[in-house]
Amino acid sequence: MFYDLKNKSLKYDDIFLKDVKIQNEEGEIDAQDTYFLSACDDKLLKELGFAKVKEEEIPSFNEKIEELRQIQTYDEENNLYIISYEIKEKALEELKELKLEELKAIKEEKLLFMPFKNTIFQIDTEAKINISGKVSEIMLANLNNTPLENIAWIDKDNKIITFNKEEFLEFGVGIAK
Repeated sequence: MFYDLKNKSLKYDDIFLKDVKIQNEEGEIDAQDTYFLSACDDKLLKELGFAKVKEEEIPSFNEKIEELRQIQTYDEENNLYIISYEIKEKALEELKELKLEELKAIKEEKLLFMPFKNTIFQIDTEAKINISGKVSEIMLANLNNTPLENIAWIDKDNKIITFNKEEFLEFGVGIAK
């Protein structure tokens, strides 16, 4: 691989055709000289408008938290185009967003949900146990004629939803089905 100094681009093949004028008895004609760039020394490469390319090894990195940047520099003194790599940690906001997405995916994978009155509630095993316990508490309060305040429950998005005891019983029966 070589670096084309004029076009500022990488050249992946080894052959370079240089346009030349050849003088013969009939006059001047257009022709091409063929150069195998890998056989040229640094001086000739520079005259032809090319530089050798030195590419450093890509370092290992964690794609989730780091990003890889390619750095391209030209060392004019040695006629060498250097491709190196730099690892930078992703921005904190981007890392936070990735972690939230990861946690959300885990939560959705592990938990079951059920809609009730336009709100979605978690109904995994632990939630069902808690709901059963609250239903039992409501039933005992009804048997003992004990007043019971409104019941606060958390929905899928961690918002607090308030139920009266009749609504919560309806909710509990819906989950028990």
